[in-house]
Amino acid sequence: MTTPALALNFLSGSLDPLITFTRAGATATRVNASGLVETVAADTPRFDYTPVTLAARGLLVEGQTNNICTYSQDFTNGGVTGWGAINLTPSADTTVSPDGTQNADSLFETAANAQHRLDKVLVNAAGDYTFSCFIKSAGSRYASIRISGVGAYIDLNNGAVVNVGATTFGAVNYGNGWYRLYVGVAGVLANTTIRINNNGASGGIAATYVGNPANAMVCWGAQFEPGLVLSSYIPTTTALVTRNADVATITGTNFSDWWQAGRGGALVRALPSTVSGTRPLLQFDDGTANEIIALRGNTTNPELYIVDGGSPQAQIDAGTIAANTAYSLIGWWQTNFCAARKDNGARVIDNSATIPTVTQARLGSDGTNYLNGHLATISYYDQFSGQIYTRRKNKAVFSVL
Repeated sequence: MTTPALALNFLSGSLDPLITFTRAGATATRVNASGLVETVAADTPRFDYTPVTLAARGLLVEGQTNNICTYSQDFTNGGVTGWGAINLTPSADTTVSPDGTQNADSLFETAANAQHRLDKVLVNAAGDYTFSCFIKSAGSRYASIRISGVGAYIDLNNGAVVNVGATTFGAVNYGNGWYRLYVGVAGVLANTTIRINNNGASGGIAATYVGNPANAMVCWGAQFEPGLVLSSYIPTTTALVTRNADVATITGTNFSDWWQAGRGGALVRALPSTVSGTRPLLQFDDGTANEIIALRGNTTNPELYIVDGGSPQAQIDAGTIAANTAYSLIGWWQTNFCAARKDNGARVIDNSATIPTVTQARLGSDGTNYLNGHLATISYYDQFSGQIYTRRKNKAVFSVL
């Protein structure tokens, strides 16, 4: 097997010094190795972990977005821009939240035979949005969240979610009874209303029932963000907060010292949180769109994509990928022979291509689009060994890798 000229292992929780990493502002969060949500300093890579199992997921790379939902952790704030409690009695800081501090609010049912809910009117432009909130039971078994009347409800005893009209939906288990329930809705109107329902023991999306004042749901970390992809949590207080993009590059001699012009290969293992649009894993380019070698997800297609002199040379579809499902993608390139393979699937070959001249590597981005997921490992191979130099013998390398 060929030895890689560059091997990056992001599961180790450290960044290779060859990589330059930037992200303006201390507004981003990650799940740390203890399973807690924590804020990360500016220009600091986020090595992320699964909340319950604490398994390393690698380097989190996300594009810029914002949380439009103010008072994301203060459900007792009933001001003009705060939360409106209807047949609920909010109580502040009763419970330890997913960040490990006692700052989550309990929302107790009243005895009214009615809906028991929180409403919040947002200042947003029309478009696609995702609403999410961390919710835990304190006696109330069911809860729901909605955007303009559609959403999903969850059984807080087991995390089962039922969709009621949302475009995307689900719940992420954060342990200790916490679930991050989310719904994405296409075509949301401007200045919409979001809603969190305490549904007691009945379930449903807008249940009317006689409440028990001893029972509550606990809420923390509400987020309303553009698009139909759930991203990492962005805390807010009185105003919208923006999380800037994660930018990881290798440039200058940090790049040229290991790059081989004209031929080579790369293997990337990644975990995408979405398969909508273009989701780059690794891109080599010259800072423009004219010279590109990219391993990427293009909707559900894992691709090797090559552009030389502004002209597409290869766009090899190696199979099918899915959101929140890890996969590996390998690509090899030289003049008039390029190939790609997803996981252990079949090689797909393109026998007609010229190879561009590139000067840098982008990790999890092409400068415009972002992975919105995790990079686990990257291996770069700078040359074909004697065993695999000819086209006829390339099969040996692909069967190994």
